[in-house]
Amino acid sequence: MEIRPRETVILASDFTSLVAWYQDVLGFTPSRLFEGEYHYCNLETPTGILIGIGDATEMGVEPVDRSQNTVILQFEVEDVQAFFTHLQKHGASITMGPSFDKTGFWYGGFSDPEGNPCWVVDGNCP
Repeated sequence: MEIRPRETVILASDFTSLVAWYQDVLGFTPSRLFEGEYHYCNLETPTGILIGIGDATEMGVEPVDRSQNTVILQFEVEDVQAFFTHLQKHGASITMGPSFDKTGFWYGGFSDPEGNPCWVVDGNCP
């Protein structure tokens, strides 16, 4: 059996706002949008990151404390400190860092407007 990659899915309380935030702040571009029977959007970056955002209510899910999620999106950027400055200007909640690890890389954490946790590292992270 072969397993192939697909997008990681985020279920949103406010579908429209969260799709817009991932576009405007993180630079994702919608590749497919479904607005009929249910609301779902595939988004991607020029570097190949794929995510999906769906409407939590339509999927029968009532989001709880998202800071306790056991699945975390992780991104790599060239300049973690500059990226965090950008995030702070656009409504992200910084949860840790940015910090420098003694093994030689920058890292940090933030939450999107709905509280979904994300980690960020630079290219030196092992």
